[in-house]
Amino acid sequence: MGRIHIQGPKGLPIFGILFALNHDLPHRTLASIASTLSSTKQLMAFSLGSTPAVITSNPSIAREILNSPHFSNRPIKQSAKSLMFSRAIGFAPNGTYWRSLRRVASTHLFSPRRIIAHEAGRRLDCVIMLNTIAYEQSKHGFVCLRKHLQDAALNNVMGTVFGSRLHNREQCHIKELHEMVKEGFELLGAFNWSDYVSWISFFYDPYHIRERCLVLAPRVKKFVKMILDEHRMASSSKTISDDSDFVDVLLSLEGDEKLQDDDIIAILWLVYNR
Repeated sequence: MGRIHIQGPKGLPIFGILFALNHDLPHRTLASIASTLSSTKQLMAFSLGSTPAVITSNPSIAREILNSPHFSNRPIKQSAKSLMFSRAIGFAPNGTYWRSLRRVASTHLFSPRRIIAHEAGRRLDCVIMLNTIAYEQSKHGFVCLRKHLQDAALNNVMGTVFGSRLHNREQCHIKELHEMVKEGFELLGAFNWSDYVSWISFFYDPYHIRERCLVLAPRVKKFVKMILDEHRMASSSKTISDDSDFVDVLLSLEGDEKLQDDDIIAILWLVYNR
């Protein structure tokens, strides 16, 4: 049958179409380019630096791509790798380790019984959020929803993952966690040239991503390790049940499912940044 040539925009040598994606929302830019090229309605090919890419605007083809084992791995961003996400289920390469993580997640962390067991905590987070919104509305006449939604989500994750909500922890820990999550979001979402042209970070890193990752990663590891140690100290008196938090469940795994601390830290940190 031979090779099939897929049409797409012409890019620059070395950089491909990176410059076209650096100033606007990338998905909108790509949709705009695809709409101007009649031959790219099903598939469009281009390069992002040294990375070849193929995209589609057709739902049925997108479904085919997502279900194909040929596309089971995802490229890992420099920031994700530096922040230990290469060992978490969202970025780990397809294989024995990834399948083990998926089995642990579906069996122990996100089973229907465990989700139902934590429903009371989610309801409490919603009540607290709505009361806080109502108070702010009555006091100022307007509400900035982003902060309240973030706090409710973070509180829910704290309770489900670590078994201790924000109001039960010291103020300095809450502040540090907020700072780390905010920094993690920014680093994962920032456009990083070296994800596509690996050598360019030595000359051009406008968002200082490499430097900021090197600072954040040890902070995250120290913070999560502290909580793991707290759970280990209390684990002798605990029995694992449906309403146990994620940390206790992960620490209780034995045999082939047993995870190293670095793997647990990566999984928990990824959950925080979802």
